[in-house]
Amino acid sequence: MFSFGSYYLGDYDGFGGPDRRCWADKSEAALRRERTADGKFDDFLKKCSALDMNDKSIFPLTEEVVDASTHLTEACWKTFRKRVENKGCKAKRRQATLEERVASGDHRKGKLYVISITCPVHPSKAKDEKLKKEAAAAAKKKKAEEAAEHKARLAAMHKEKVSETYAKIVGEEHDDSNTQHKTPGKAKAATMDSFVNVKVTSADLLQHAMTVHNKRQTEIRLANQSEERKLMSELMKKLEEEKQELRRKMKSNESKLIEGAKAEYEEVKGKIEEACADKTATVTPSASAKKIKK
Repeated sequence: MFSFGSYYLGDYDGFGGPDRRCWADKSEAALRRERTADGKFDDFLKKCSALDMNDKSIFPLTEEVVDASTHLTEACWKTFRKRVENKGCKAKRRQATLEERVASGDHRKGKLYVISITCPVHPSKAKDEKLKKEAAAAAKKKKAEEAAEHKARLAAMHKEKVSETYAKIVGEEHDDSNTQHKTPGKAKAATMDSFVNVKVTSADLLQHAMTVHNKRQTEIRLANQSEERKLMSELMKKLEEEKQELRRKMKSNESKLIEGAKAEYEEVKGKIEEACADKTATVTPSASAKKIKK
């Protein structure tokens, strides 16, 4: 018994197209060209290793190592470039010229590239040079992080100083506009930087006053909106109760009026029947009168 989706699809994905799920990123032909490019790069490294390592005028050395006849697919190019970089070199490619395309003998319609390799130092020093660059990059990153932390600390100190100065001028004992921005652990940093001269200008104070003003405006607006929603809810509830009471009274009044109308109808009906009965008794002749006539 086969369930849906478990039957053999062959070379198709069930929707009319070829099934690419089992396809490799690199074909055998692409892998062969990649190995060829690796061999050319190894030959270039051997050539560089044979050069005088003490002659600083030789390096960095750049040569076009892989010509257009060795076409690397995008996946092969990424692998090849990573291998080159792991050896401490750099790989760069450019689009092949028309003459180079013709000379390569490759008739594909897509782009062809020529790859150049740059060996910055003698291969024997490449590993050390790579470690130096990595260490320099790590040091640069650490320095940037420390600078950012220092800048943030100064900004926090300046903000706190502005708040204190503002509170002294306006006579407020507490200015909690910065309270929510403070985080644990800042107290120690502030103590270490207690000798830093933090300048507060009139522009800083005016900006802080505007911040406090905007904060109070927002608080007033939010409180007013909350109170408005509360009162409107109570009003709507009261209005609904009054509507229900009005409906009940109108219904009761309607019932009374209908009952009155029914009673009036019965009274009129009785009068009509009584009047018609009296009229019939007056017009109809008696039995004795009928005999005399005969």
